[in-house]
Amino acid sequence: MLVDNPNYTKMTDCLLRLYQCQPVVRHGTKHPVTVFYPSKSQVYDIDSLLDAVPPTPGERDFAVYDYSYLHDLQNSKPALYNGSTFTLKQIRQNPLKLRGQIGLYYDMLATCAAFERELRHAVEAGMLRAPARTAYHRHIPPLDSLLRGEKRSAAIGIGVLTVFNDGESYRAILARRSQATAFDSNMFHVLPAMMFEPTTAGFSDRREWSVKHQILREVLEEIFGLPEQRRPQRWDYFYDHPASRYLLKLLENGKAQLCATGIILNLLTLRPEISALLLIHDPAWRNRVFAAESDIPFATADETLSDSVVMAPIATDEAFLARFPPDLHLSMPAQATATLWLGIDQARREIARKT
Repeated sequence: MLVDNPNYTKMTDCLLRLYQCQPVVRHGTKHPVTVFYPSKSQVYDIDSLLDAVPPTPGERDFAVYDYSYLHDLQNSKPALYNGSTFTLKQIRQNPLKLRGQIGLYYDMLATCAAFERELRHAVEAGMLRAPARTAYHRHIPPLDSLLRGEKRSAAIGIGVLTVFNDGESYRAILARRSQATAFDSNMFHVLPAMMFEPTTAGFSDRREWSVKHQILREVLEEIFGLPEQRRPQRWDYFYDHPASRYLLKLLENGKAQLCATGIILNLLTLRPEISALLLIHDPAWRNRVFAAESDIPFATADETLSDSVVMAPIATDEAFLARFPPDLHLSMPAQATATLWLGIDQARREIARKT
């Protein structure tokens, strides 16, 4: 669902007054997210953002629950799957650590996604009333909700800005989401973007509590078209894929980097998103992936509109934005906007170090 610029500003200002936090600001526009930044040592060790204790199931104890919205989504999106998710229990700072628990996807839709839907509808109607959010904060004060996931199912997302060297310039990949997604359909997003979730039955292998592992799987699914597997027999079933082996080799040899750029808290949904940059320095990756007879060809998943992929140069903001419609942020989820600019800034720093 898109909003015009005045409504976006009203919505953002309303949330910033409520949560009293620093937003992401780019080109003079405030965005309804706040960022918890990693320490310098954590930037290059993305799994250091996670608490060492693996998540356990959380209580299904919610302050509000929008059954109507959930039923609407179930009826309009028949492919929805109520899988397990890793959800926010607590964010700690200095050093930055995210402690998780296990929840369900439908609970996230009926609690956190419903917060955003309610506020957008209110702003479009010329009001700034959000009864469900207000009811939630009677249980958890606004400032506490930025660091704690109680009384809602704050499923953790992971957003990755993928940037590659084409031999002449570095380019970032964005694409529009398809109607197969539960929300944010037809909006531009970073690639890959994912729910942080266990795939093994009953979270039987604790090694899935790993950001790097999750990103690798989603790169295979969203950039190389690997079919999604639910409840696979092996937690690492995709590690033998040639695109996976190739990327891991590049990372080991310093020809690619995986950097943590922050933990974003989307104020619209009160959901956290681990923000990352996948930066591929070796132009051979691009040549191999986009070769006419590639053994690992670029192929998007069903959640992405395949003809919407944009690979834009990141040398300057102006060069990047020239490849998109005006006011790109109005056609992106708020957390994706933050992941985009955090990733571009980090990529420029890393590229400068290489030159």
